[in-house]
Amino acid sequence: MYKKLVLIFISVLFLSSCSLFRKSTSETHLNTFSNQEKKEIILASKQFLGIPYRNGGMDLDGMDCSGFLFSLYAGNSFVIPRTTGLQMEFGYPIEKSSIEIGDWLFFKTNGAAQINHVGLVTQITSKNILFIHASTSKGIREDDLHQIYWARSFVKALRPFKR
Repeated sequence: MYKKLVLIFISVLFLSSCSLFRKSTSETHLNTFSNQEKKEIILASKQFLGIPYRNGGMDLDGMDCSGFLFSLYAGNSFVIPRTTGLQMEFGYPIEKSSIEIGDWLFFKTNGAAQINHVGLVTQITSKNILFIHASTSKGIREDDLHQIYWARSFVKALRPFKR
Protein backbone atom coordinates (compact mmCIF):
# COMPACT_ATOMS: atom_id res chain seq x y z
CA MET A 1 0.00 0.00 0.00
CA TYR A 2 2.78 2.41 0.99
CA LYS A 3 4.62 1.74 -2.29
CA LYS A 4 1.46 2.49 -4.30
CA LEU A 5 0.95 5.81 -2.52
CA VAL A 6 4.57 6.81 -3.09
CA LEU A 7 4.33 5.79 -6.75
CA ILE A 8 1.11 7.80 -7.21
CA PHE A 9 2.63 10.82 -5.44
CA ILE A 10 5.77 10.70 -7.59
CA SER A 11 3.66 10.31 -10.77
CA VAL A 12 1.48 13.29 -9.88
CA LEU A 13 4.52 15.36 -8.94
CA PHE A 14 6.26 14.47 -12.20
CA LEU A 15 3.25 15.24 -14.37
CA SER A 16 2.53 18.53 -12.62
CA SER A 17 6.18 19.61 -12.71
CA CYS A 18 6.06 19.79 -16.49
CA SER A 19 4.11 23.01 -16.16
CA LEU A 20 6.89 24.47 -14.02
CA PHE A 21 9.18 24.52 -17.02
CA ARG A 22 6.76 26.01 -19.52
CA LYS A 23 7.40 29.60 -20.38
CA SER A 24 4.48 31.90 -19.84
CA THR A 25 3.11 33.34 -23.05
CA SER A 26 2.00 36.60 -21.46
CA GLU A 27 4.73 38.78 -20.07
CA THR A 28 4.16 40.98 -17.07
CA HIS A 29 6.73 43.70 -16.63
CA LEU A 30 7.21 45.30 -13.26
CA ASN A 31 8.10 48.97 -13.00
CA THR A 32 6.75 49.99 -16.39
CA PHE A 33 4.45 52.87 -17.24
CA SER A 34 0.69 52.63 -16.85
CA ASN A 35 -1.55 53.17 -19.88
CA GLN A 36 -2.55 56.57 -18.50
CA GLU A 37 1.10 57.61 -18.05
CA LYS A 38 1.91 56.46 -21.58
CA LYS A 39 -0.98 58.50 -22.99
CA GLU A 40 0.15 61.61 -21.08
CA ILE A 41 3.74 61.22 -22.31
CA ILE A 42 2.57 60.74 -25.90
CA LEU A 43 0.28 63.77 -25.67
CA ALA A 44 3.18 65.83 -24.31
CA SER A 45 5.46 64.57 -27.12
CA LYS A 46 3.25 66.21 -29.76
CA GLN A 47 4.14 69.64 -28.34
CA PHE A 48 7.71 69.08 -29.54
CA LEU A 49 6.77 68.51 -33.19
CA GLY A 50 8.78 70.77 -35.49
CA ILE A 51 11.59 71.58 -33.05
CA PRO A 52 14.83 71.45 -35.07
CA TYR A 53 17.51 68.82 -34.68
CA ARG A 54 20.62 69.80 -32.73
CA ASN A 55 23.30 67.28 -31.79
CA GLY A 56 23.42 67.06 -27.99
CA GLY A 57 20.41 69.37 -27.72
CA MET A 58 17.76 69.09 -25.02
CA ASP A 59 15.79 72.32 -25.29
CA LEU A 60 13.44 74.19 -27.60
CA ASP A 61 16.38 75.52 -29.65
CA GLY A 62 17.04 71.96 -30.82
CA MET A 63 17.18 68.35 -29.68
CA ASP A 64 18.77 65.12 -30.72
CA CYS A 65 16.83 61.85 -30.46
CA SER A 66 17.97 60.82 -26.98
CA GLY A 67 17.80 64.41 -25.72
CA PHE A 68 14.22 64.57 -26.93
CA LEU A 69 13.25 61.46 -24.94
CA PHE A 70 15.21 62.66 -21.91
CA SER A 71 13.49 66.08 -21.95
CA LEU A 72 10.07 64.58 -22.62
CA TYR A 73 10.24 62.19 -19.67
CA ALA A 74 11.86 64.78 -17.37
CA GLY A 75 9.01 67.17 -18.20
CA ASN A 76 6.64 64.46 -16.97
CA SER A 77 8.64 63.91 -13.74
CA PHE A 78 10.34 60.67 -14.80
CA VAL A 79 14.07 59.99 -14.84
CA ILE A 80 15.59 58.11 -17.78
CA PRO A 81 19.19 57.93 -19.07
CA ARG A 82 20.39 60.76 -21.31
CA THR A 83 22.15 58.94 -24.17
CA THR A 84 20.90 56.44 -26.72
CA GLY A 85 23.61 54.02 -25.58
CA LEU A 86 22.21 54.01 -22.05
CA GLN A 87 18.57 54.22 -23.13
CA MET A 88 18.91 51.04 -25.19
CA GLU A 89 19.53 49.11 -21.95
CA PHE A 90 16.77 50.84 -19.95
CA GLY A 91 13.83 48.50 -20.45
CA TYR A 92 12.48 45.06 -21.20
CA PRO A 93 13.10 43.69 -24.71
CA ILE A 94 9.89 43.48 -26.74
CA GLU A 95 9.26 41.40 -29.84
CA LYS A 96 8.33 43.47 -32.88
CA SER A 97 4.92 41.79 -32.92
CA SER A 98 4.28 42.90 -29.31
CA ILE A 99 5.10 46.61 -29.67
CA GLU A 100 2.70 48.91 -27.81
CA ILE A 101 2.34 52.67 -27.52
CA GLY A 102 4.98 54.04 -25.19
CA ASP A 103 7.63 51.51 -26.25
CA TRP A 104 10.99 52.73 -27.51
CA LEU A 105 12.34 51.77 -30.94
CA PHE A 106 16.06 51.61 -31.67
CA PHE A 107 17.75 51.89 -35.04
CA LYS A 108 21.08 51.76 -36.84
CA THR A 109 20.66 54.59 -39.33
CA ASN A 110 22.74 55.53 -42.38
CA GLY A 111 24.79 52.32 -42.28
CA ALA A 112 25.94 52.80 -38.67
CA ALA A 113 27.73 49.87 -37.04
CA GLN A 114 25.90 50.35 -33.75
CA ILE A 115 22.56 51.65 -32.54
CA ASN A 116 22.49 55.42 -33.00
CA HIS A 117 18.81 56.43 -33.00
CA VAL A 118 15.75 56.10 -30.77
CA GLY A 119 12.06 56.97 -31.05
CA LEU A 120 8.85 56.64 -29.02
CA VAL A 121 5.84 54.67 -30.31
CA THR A 122 2.84 57.02 -30.39
CA GLN A 123 0.16 55.15 -32.31
CA ILE A 124 -0.53 51.65 -33.59
CA THR A 125 -3.11 50.75 -36.21
CA SER A 126 -3.64 47.62 -38.26
CA LYS A 127 -1.27 49.04 -40.90
CA ASN A 128 1.07 51.42 -39.07
CA ILE A 129 3.36 51.76 -36.09
CA LEU A 130 3.94 55.49 -35.70
CA PHE A 131 6.82 56.80 -33.65
CA ILE A 132 8.04 60.28 -32.77
CA HIS A 133 11.74 61.08 -32.94
CA ALA A 134 14.27 63.78 -33.72
CA SER A 135 15.13 63.53 -37.40
CA THR A 136 18.48 65.08 -38.35
CA SER A 137 16.96 66.62 -41.48
CA LYS A 138 13.44 67.58 -40.39
CA GLY A 139 13.56 67.91 -36.60
CA ILE A 140 11.04 66.28 -34.32
CA ARG A 141 8.46 64.41 -36.37
CA GLU A 142 6.44 61.23 -36.60
CA ASP A 143 7.22 58.42 -38.99
CA ASP A 144 5.98 54.90 -39.65
CA LEU A 145 8.13 51.92 -38.68
CA HIS A 146 6.88 50.14 -41.81
CA GLN A 147 8.46 52.72 -44.15
CA ILE A 148 11.30 51.01 -46.00
CA TYR A 149 14.06 53.15 -44.47
CA TRP A 150 12.89 52.60 -40.89
CA ALA A 151 12.03 48.92 -41.36
CA ARG A 152 15.56 48.25 -42.67
CA SER A 153 17.19 50.31 -39.91
CA PHE A 154 15.16 48.82 -37.03
CA VAL A 155 17.18 46.86 -34.46
CA LYS A 156 15.05 46.39 -31.35
CA ALA A 157 12.18 47.60 -29.19
CA LEU A 158 12.07 48.10 -25.43
CA ARG A 159 9.34 48.69 -22.89
CA PRO A 160 11.08 51.34 -20.75
CA PHE A 161 11.56 51.06 -17.01
CA LYS A 162 9.72 53.50 -14.78
CA ARG A 163 11.78 55.27 -12.13
